[in-house]
Amino acid sequence: MGGDQYTQYGAGSIGKAEHTGSGDIVAGGKRVGGPEDEASALQTLLEEVRAMRQHLDADDRAEVDAAIEEISSNPPEDRFKKLLRTFSGIATLVGEAGVPVITAVKALLA
Repeated sequence: MGGDQYTQYGAGSIGKAEHTGSGDIVAGGKRVGGPEDEASALQTLLEEVRAMRQHLDADDRAEVDAAIEEISSNPPEDRFKKLLRTFSGIATLVGEAGVPVITAVKALLA
């Protein structure tokens, strides 16, 4: 069957979404949800965690530094999620300075 037809309405329309089988989705000519997005989200998290360090006491700083080192070594998924919980838990206790870290953790868990 040739000539697919699409009718779209609204500003959020992206066009035809295609999955190529390699873990990515091409929507409206843009790749979404692939490994590049996760790497970028992880980099954002690490930048926000480093920015938060100045608000931590020595014990929390040591825990965060160990978690940064471990998460950078590409741990298994269950350990990765535990490290994310470590970051978000400490960020919650810091208050306003931890909000960007919590946001970055949520992006990785989505």
